[in-house]
Amino acid sequence: METRAPTRTQPALGKLALKRVVVAAPSPPPAVSVRRALVVEGDRGVRDAICATLPRERFEVHAFADGDAAYEHGTLHGVDVAIIGKALPGIPGTVLCAMLRKSKAGAALSLVLTSPHYTHAGAGAGDCAAFGADQFIALPATPDALLERVDFALAQREPLERLKVLPSDLARLVDALFERLDASTYYQLLDVPFEAERAAIQQAFHQRSLVLHPDRHARLRAAAPHAFEKINSVYKRISEAYKVLSNVSQRHEYNLGLRRNGTLRYDTEARRRREEKNMEIAVTNEGRGRVLKAFECRTYGDLDGAQQWLRQALALEPQNTRIADQIDAIGKLLSIVQQANAG
Repeated sequence: METRAPTRTQPALGKLALKRVVVAAPSPPPAVSVRRALVVEGDRGVRDAICATLPRERFEVHAFADGDAAYEHGTLHGVDVAIIGKALPGIPGTVLCAMLRKSKAGAALSLVLTSPHYTHAGAGAGDCAAFGADQFIALPATPDALLERVDFALAQREPLERLKVLPSDLARLVDALFERLDASTYYQLLDVPFEAERAAIQQAFHQRSLVLHPDRHARLRAAAPHAFEKINSVYKRISEAYKVLSNVSQRHEYNLGLRRNGTLRYDTEARRRREEKNMEIAVTNEGRGRVLKAFECRTYGDLDGAQQWLRQALALEPQNTRIADQIDAIGKLLSIVQQANAG
């Protein structure tokens, strides 16, 4: 092979001399913060292999063989991502996953479940849905595949402010709402007081929609899909809050559930089943409509109104003993209330 000594002249490309071009040095990439990783796996060989897969320049790794110690560490010291084996001594991995998700900082925590049984994708997806994991991976797995799933899980929970895809104020708002999504009342999501009038609720929803409607962030659907999905999730819950609080009967039911049981979401499906069951008392469409009105009145505490609607239903169906029984039951409740008031 011929070796030539280096020269100080510019090389030639055909007859054109290459011009010396001054190019600005590229800006250094933003520093990536080291993430705290929790590895929980009963099998030491598997545990060591997972730990070895996580690059030390990106992850501060804490490994545990059982769920109890891992949960204590995670809740005391904080963690960004947890890689959890499904089969663990003590607390099962799926239960540990659910406990971490429900912990104080659980909404921002990335969770990955691992198991040899996840070769069947349906099993992994089912456990993710049931126990709050973001990703699953079947073992054994290549280091690249494992790291890819961990990165996917981190992206799903990544604070939007860190991604720099939205203005800082808006990113912080979305992150704060998303983090408290499952622990907030409808009033808190709309930032209105419990006694807010319908107009105030409508105005609050309008203001939220101006900045959070997914159509305003459609560019993120391809550029940052996890960010778009987070905005979409927040907007869906805010829309749910508005629909319930702007409907008189649904708001009343929601308030009752909130006060009595601390129920944070209105169960539309449960209401539908309850209405269907109540309407079965009548056999005609006109009778069903009046029975439904009667049960709505009873929900509000308006026993007189409930009794009147039931009497109208009975007038339409005079042989219906089930309606008559309901009238008698409400009559007894009225008597109890009257006696209590008299005393």
